[in-house]
Amino acid sequence: MSTAPSKPPVAGWRVASAVFEKSAPKLRDAPPGDLPEVAVTGRSNVGKSSLLNAFAGQRGLARVSRTPGRTQLLNFFKMQLRHPTRGDFEFRWADLPGYGYAKTPLSVRESFGPMIEGYLTGRTVLRGLVLLVDCRREVSEHDQALLDFMAARQLPVLVCATKADKLSKSERGVIARGIAETLKIHSRQVLVTSADTGLGLGDAGREGGLARELADLLKVTVAG
Repeated sequence: MSTAPSKPPVAGWRVASAVFEKSAPKLRDAPPGDLPEVAVTGRSNVGKSSLLNAFAGQRGLARVSRTPGRTQLLNFFKMQLRHPTRGDFEFRWADLPGYGYAKTPLSVRESFGPMIEGYLTGRTVLRGLVLLVDCRREVSEHDQALLDFMAARQLPVLVCATKADKLSKSERGVIARGIAETLKIHSRQVLVTSADTGLGLGDAGREGGLARELADLLKVTVAG
């Protein structure tokens, strides 16, 4: 009697678990600072919720709004990354409000700046920023300002170029280099991603993806 071949072990880092923890209208309402944290932000309609759902492998983990600019809270998710030989560790994914959507009321748009700045300045467990940019749109002055702000804090930034499934393979390389040059960062800091296909989200291939980059960022920082 033959037996079905066993599946090969998953190589590299992957998300082992992810749960929504809480929404916070103010920094003082955030969860306790007992875990290292990564902040995620970008222009409204850049695909933050879709990317989080795809990264975690849970379709409904984060609500995907059809109205850009609707999320006006700090949303926290507790996540665990797992490696077949290096073990597990937990961290928080802090989903910050999107910015730059013109149809959002002015009073709301103006509140995003202080909220994001207050979080990035006052959150002591913050270990880095994941900045999402739409690969089909130009990098904005808001994106550059966030990079400058993080540089002043001496914290690392990863840039995820989203919706890359809309581009050809050759176009993806050009886009990644263009974003890196515009933002004056190393090309290694730019990940080309797609929530629809999973491109750039795991730990596959020579360059890896978001799972590997977050693991390196968090492990090095925590160990140091």
